[in-house]
Amino acid sequence: MAGFPSALEAFIPREGLPTAMPGLELAPLETSDAEEYWRVFLAGRTDVPTRDLRVHIDRYLALPQDEQKTYFAVKENGRIIGTVRLAGNFLGTFSLLPEERRWTQDAILVALEPLIQSGPERVVASYEDAYSTEFERLGFLERFSRIRMEAPVRTTPPPAVPMAHPEVTDLEDVMRFLMGVYEGHIEQKFGMHVGSETEWREYVTGIWKGDSGSYLPLASWAARDSDGVAGVALTTHWMGAPLLSELGVRKDRRGEGLGRALVVQTMNALADLTYDRLGLYVTIGNDPALALYKSLGFTQVGGRAVSAVREL
Repeated sequence: MAGFPSALEAFIPREGLPTAMPGLELAPLETSDAEEYWRVFLAGRTDVPTRDLRVHIDRYLALPQDEQKTYFAVKENGRIIGTVRLAGNFLGTFSLLPEERRWTQDAILVALEPLIQSGPERVVASYEDAYSTEFERLGFLERFSRIRMEAPVRTTPPPAVPMAHPEVTDLEDVMRFLMGVYEGHIEQKFGMHVGSETEWREYVTGIWKGDSGSYLPLASWAARDSDGVAGVALTTHWMGAPLLSELGVRKDRRGEGLGRALVVQTMNALADLTYDRLGLYVTIGNDPALALYKSLGFTQVGGRAVSAVREL
């Protein structure tokens, strides 16, 4: 399959964007190149949930064909030196072999070409902060960033808080609970955890159905009081390890240790299921959550995952 030309003869850059130096091409990812592609991706990133090459390959091969077509290889002389995903006005999965980092700006420019030709008002990019300098040099402005944190699973005395595993029949209660938890939350400023009741219902249903990895019902918990759902922890198995997909405490119950109790109970359940670690993602600036996770033994894994925008 032919790749995009690196010379960019037909590309008229928007104001402030240079053109890439000749030498690179952008080629759709072929299934036969999947192993090399994901090996390159892992070599240039530290903010990943697992370094197991097979997990990344299998996840890619399980994607629908249309989604597989959004993955592209950055090549020099026919050899894959970088990875990127292009979908609409979005650029992500960006990585370069450490020994080829001199190509970073040119790789970004080559990836931007097909996006800009489609005529969007802006490009949204997601990348590890190790690449921030080159993206910022090309006019990208950081909107927010998230980090992955992990902690070893250990068994501790169960909290004195009544909890039960949420059932599918609890969907409406959990959906409305999460809508209330995230109302006015810092993440809503960045377009996360927003939407109509229908969208929220689809989101929560998706967790149960496996959109964020296989749902782990025995490691998921809901605490209730006379006013309804007071706290929820939903856990999935994603990219080779348990992931705390959602943790929330009702606003009038915060500061009582309920969030800590939910995580402790989740870890106890994971220990019973013989898992050895728990991962999660948290937005920089969500200081209460960061403080809670650090106090429970979670530490940052890899760099920050940055979301940035370049207006065109």
